[in-house]
Amino acid sequence: MTKILVVEDEAGLRQGLEINLRLENYETVQAGDGEEAIRLFHSEQPDLILLDLMLPKRSGFEVLDHIRKYSKVPVILLTARGQETDKVRGLRGGADDYVTKPFGLQELFARIDAVMRRSEATTAARVVCEDDLIKLDPSTREASARNQRLKLSPKEFDLLMYLFKNKERVVPRDELLSRVWNYRVDLNLNSRTVDTHVTRLRRKLQKAVGTEAAVIVAVAKIGYRYLGEASTAA
Repeated sequence: MTKILVVEDEAGLRQGLEINLRLENYETVQAGDGEEAIRLFHSEQPDLILLDLMLPKRSGFEVLDHIRKYSKVPVILLTARGQETDKVRGLRGGADDYVTKPFGLQELFARIDAVMRRSEATTAARVVCEDDLIKLDPSTREASARNQRLKLSPKEFDLLMYLFKNKERVVPRDELLSRVWNYRVDLNLNSRTVDTHVTRLRRKLQKAVGTEAAVIVAVAKIGYRYLGEASTAA
């Protein structure tokens, strides 16, 4: 699950962002000042940071400068300032995007998605995911199970990749709809599309590894989890 560090000194806005981000299936941590932001950046290792510029103790610019000494984690600036000079300073300082208050939640979510896609595309193109059972190459979109090539649809590949990257936990259906299909979770869409794709994917994996054991398991009323090699042992 994507972890977002929300750095905002206004408690009401900070808590409101946390609630709405969690509804979008993001994990969140909060900081109310610049020093706490730096501490949580190091301890929590977030996947993305929403950073206000007007902060007590240390400004958003100082926090951004510190972050860029250690990491290329995506940063979106949140501020009431509308001056072009602040935007330019933030972007030149390493911020990935900039949203001026007041902003709409849908605009913020769209910017988060866009920034994360760019970040993931940059890293995923170089990272091959594999264990003792499967191998997934994002750069070529090729998948194999026990050295047998899997013929997966684009969505099946994305689904398997997401489950693999989150194999330490059960992934809820709503999260899969949001992250793999880019559907909004508040639209009450039928999750059968997830079930159908998982069923097809599971059959292909079972055929490739020559077992009836579940490589991907369903957890009632929650979602799915990739078990991999451990579930196929005799």
